[in-house]
Amino acid sequence: MFTIGQFTVNNLDISLVLPEVSHAEALYEIIVHDRDQLAHFLPWAGKIASVKDEVDFIKAMRVDTANYKKLVLVVLVNGKPAGMVDLHNIKLKNESGEIGYWLGQKYQGNGIMTQAVKKLVDVSFNQFGLHSIKLLADHNNKPSRAIAERLHFEYVARLKDEVKYHGKFCDMELYITFNSKN
Repeated sequence: MFTIGQFTVNNLDISLVLPEVSHAEALYEIIVHDRDQLAHFLPWAGKIASVKDEVDFIKAMRVDTANYKKLVLVVLVNGKPAGMVDLHNIKLKNESGEIGYWLGQKYQGNGIMTQAVKKLVDVSFNQFGLHSIKLLADHNNKPSRAIAERLHFEYVARLKDEVKYHGKFCDMELYITFNSKN
């Protein structure tokens, strides 16, 4: 297993690892269990209908990672898949990217995702040499917005009707952080 980062939060051992097919079943079970909550802000959650769908997703993300399009990581809590964090919309010419994430309900509220995002930002700046990272959070997703604020991302703007899901347009909050070494 290829590990990008490891840390401890509230006596929980956290690892950020490249996704493997062996993670698919556990991730799928979380998606099924938390589907309503996840799908509210992440419409893809309603479309994952089988372990095979999750396997296909993992394989596609591995290809995108190999082609420097994305870096998708599984968040392991005490060795078990708990969610994912990723760097996407990577623009090497502009030295920028965007972060996204999700975490199973039973793992939320412990600071796990805040630390996972912090670690991915660190890797993005110090290993990939990026200059800026954006984070878009649904205006109504207060826990997601709180991660950006705890990590001192700069609030940029509310993007009116930025995304459409569940048949309606939703506002997104745009945050950004910069590499202080550039």
